[in-house]
Amino acid sequence: MGKLSTIASMSRHDQMNYYRARRKDAYAQMQAQSSQANGLVSIKVSEAQGMGNIVAKVAHQRSVNKKA
Repeated sequence: MGKLSTIASMSRHDQMNYYRARRKDAYAQMQAQSSQANGLVSIKVSEAQGMGNIVAKVAHQRSVNKKA
């Protein structure tokens, strides 16, 4: 971020454009982080579903083996 004294010496129009650009950059960064977070959530959901399938198969095999 620029020095406050530098920003204060800018015209109001330049200050507005400066802060508008900063907000735009911050929003783009937030979108990128959100995308990464959603990717990690997707991986964890798939992992949990896979573990659930394994547990279900093991439970089914145990119940089938007890009947035999």
